[in-house]
Amino acid sequence: MRPRFFRLFGGLTLLLSPLVLAAPGKSLVLFAAVVVVGVGLLFLRKWAALYFSVPLFGFGSWIALSTITMDPFPSNLLVMVYSVSLMLPLVITIRVWRQLVWRGKWFF
Repeated sequence: MRPRFFRLFGGLTLLLSPLVLAAPGKSLVLFAAVVVVGVGLLFLRKWAALYFSVPLFGFGSWIALSTITMDPFPSNLLVMVYSVSLMLPLVITIRVWRQLVWRGKWFF
């Protein structure tokens, strides 16, 4: 695995970050946090990879466990596939951990 996935995740995070402002709360603090994590992913920082992948893994596992009892059989498989796709960034983080860095010349 190459760390270019994190650059892709960072670009996608920065591309979708204006959607945070379009949400009903319009929280500038949340928007700033999303932008900081996106820039950190672009520069292959370990802290950004953790802030990105650990919450997604938790959210994906919560969806997978809650869909077992809520949805009937055929439709819960589609939701489980979606939840497993949310868990994959943690697998990528573990695989490329040695290629990521904590800090560089600048904070980012």
